[in-house]
Amino acid sequence: MEGVLTVLVLVGRQRAKELIARIESIPEVCVLSHTHDSSLALARARVLLPDALVVDLTALPADAASVVHRARGLGLPSALIVHPAAGHRSDELIRTLTRLARDQHPV
Repeated sequence: MEGVLTVLVLVGRQRAKELIARIESIPEVCVLSHTHDSSLALARARVLLPDALVVDLTALPADAASVVHRARGLGLPSALIVHPAAGHRSDELIRTLTRLARDQHPV
């Protein structure tokens, strides 16, 4: 999608609606897909080739390090953003995605 930062989100079911809404509030960002399943997220990343892969740690109670390692091992051009899921950190995630979108597609 030209002019838009595409994002795939790995997020726990309980936070999906809130986090997706926050991300999609950025005009320059489009969520291509989201899931709570880490294997499915990585498979989708290989097919969809998003500009950014957001890993929300609420989706990974035990295997966060493994998922991040596997995501890096894919060799995708995607930016990997690990979101710690703390309330005030959502603002940091939004700033990061906004910066990536503007860096990728300067006005």
